[in-house]
Amino acid sequence: MRTDTAIIGGGAIGLSIAWELAGAGEKVMIIDGRSAVPRATKAAAGMLAPSFEGAGRHLLGAASAALQDFSLRSLRAWPAFAEALQGATGMDIDYRPEGVLGVAMDDAEADALSDQADAMERAGVKAERLDARAAREFEPSLSDCVVAGLFALEEGQVDPVRLVGALEVAAKRAGAEMRFGVVARLETTGGALRLRLAGGGFVFAERIVVASGAGAFAVAAGMPAGVVQPVKGDALALSHGAGGPARVVRGRGAYLCPKADGRVVVGATETAGSDRLDPDADGLARLRDAAATIAPALAHAKEASRWAGLRPGTPDAAPILGPLAHRDDRIVFAVGHYRNGVLLAPATARLVADRLLGREGQWPAAFSPDRFAERSPDAAMSSTPAAARR
Repeated sequence: MRTDTAIIGGGAIGLSIAWELAGAGEKVMIIDGRSAVPRATKAAAGMLAPSFEGAGRHLLGAASAALQDFSLRSLRAWPAFAEALQGATGMDIDYRPEGVLGVAMDDAEADALSDQADAMERAGVKAERLDARAAREFEPSLSDCVVAGLFALEEGQVDPVRLVGALEVAAKRAGAEMRFGVVARLETTGGALRLRLAGGGFVFAERIVVASGAGAFAVAAGMPAGVVQPVKGDALALSHGAGGPARVVRGRGAYLCPKADGRVVVGATETAGSDRLDPDADGLARLRDAAATIAPALAHAKEASRWAGLRPGTPDAAPILGPLAHRDDRIVFAVGHYRNGVLLAPATARLVADRLLGREGQWPAAFSPDRFAERSPDAAMSSTPAAARR
């Protein structure tokens, strides 16, 4: 079986790239491991919140400013992206650009929110500072313990499961093919790239895009071992009764994301290096306690479900985009989006498509895979963001 571009991974990043390329007339095949390589969206609540989701925190070196800029660009691409996706599929992805509210429970947290507001204003991001009374008037579900708030007007959320479902439909309607299976081997000698599938058969491609999330295929494609590693995230959903939050709220120890189907998603834990998919009861109990502290009406809410997923972490918490220098430039990486895969899907898809199709654009140097090319597995693991090493 032959194709122009084979995309390894059928999550939000891989499917967005496939939709963009297929819409431009490319022959695209998505190879998705499904249950063998769980998607990062299983750990996601679908927040589109660069101000609160770590774009600028726990980052090292040049990646920090670059990721802030890239995140904001992708956030501002989301309205058109969501409209196009819903128009192409007729599917509701529960996209809500209704803002995100961060809350402080003590003076130290209030000072941190104030510093964050200053940084957002310098970056041209719309933010509204709220005192305790204004925060509770704005979101009546909040605890009396809230002392301050910060409302990010441009941010919002989407349902990640609905998003991936719609992207799969959109990519197929645009002409992309989808094949389920795990790539056992990549062969680069002469002619087209050859992908040997674990279940039997081959796919021949002129180029491949590695969008395998926390899966191991990045190593087979040339990435040093230990650079892209799983960061387990546990989350749960509560039944949304009267008095729960009306919008996304982020507070000490948890975020609360009300969904259109009546749930409130509460997340999320972080455990670096773990590929276990059994939800951690202790971690989920802490999330429940934190949710009830932020919004007391959730204290007695019934649990609807619980789950765990694997985020693809990198040593500097920034994505890996582009080919490795001095290697086969037909192999392009689009991995390591960590906590921000849903947020960064539109900008990543446009960047990868622009470069592969020869349109305007350059691979961002701060996200180059070459920044990790000489790292040993031990060095990569030891420089994992501190927030994820627990």
